[in-house]
Amino acid sequence: DSRKFNGCSEDRERMAEERNVTFDHEYQMQEFMKEIILAIDIGHNVPYDTGAVGIRREDDLNRLVGNSLISKLRGRGIKVVNCTPNTAKSLNDSLYQRVITANNCGATLFVSIHHNACPGGYGAEVLCIKDNYQDSLSTKVGEAILNELASLGLKNRGVKDRRDLYVINNTSMPALLVECAFVDSSLDMENYNPEKTAAAIYKGICTAFALSENQKPSTNEAE
Repeated sequence: DSRKFNGCSEDRERMAEERNVTFDHEYQMQEFMKEIILAIDIGHNVPYDTGAVGIRREDDLNRLVGNSLISKLRGRGIKVVNCTPNTAKSLNDSLYQRVITANNCGATLFVSIHHNACPGGYGAEVLCIKDNYQDSLSTKVGEAILNELASLGLKNRGVKDRRDLYVINNTSMPALLVECAFVDSSLDMENYNPEKTAAAIYKGICTAFALSENQKPSTNEAE
């Protein structure tokens, strides 16, 4: 039956075209991912620069969330530079090392992981500099991250303009600081899970950059 033969031929051609489209999309995404460099900073965690202490220690939570986030991003094939210093001679030295590492690697985006503390406070917020060259990407990523953190039950405190924070004021690329939760809030800390927090931040970043969460790249250029 020639009609059946022609139909099979058309099916094969259509399937070939679909494979080509899929291949082209994956190739384009891999090329795009090669251009993305995320500078991830795990807040505090060095001498002269320690975090807040409440029901839990900020240093511990920053490290757990930050390391998990870095692992997830690298597993996705996104190039990550860890800007956390190994040690510091002073608070200014700690902050300077984080910024200079980010600036020297040509990062696309700087993300600093922190946890908040303030009597009566609870929820998650993102701090960045608004109304300048950083604003568009920083706000877009910040909002996407907060949407995911809110899905964990954390109050969305919004993306806020802050111009007095060294690490986001001195980086040469769009930058944001994520205050994941309040370490002195029983509401936040009761069921707080750093791994789920890292997964939410990861998902927010992927959403903002229009990247699928689970696609595996052909190469992984992690640092």
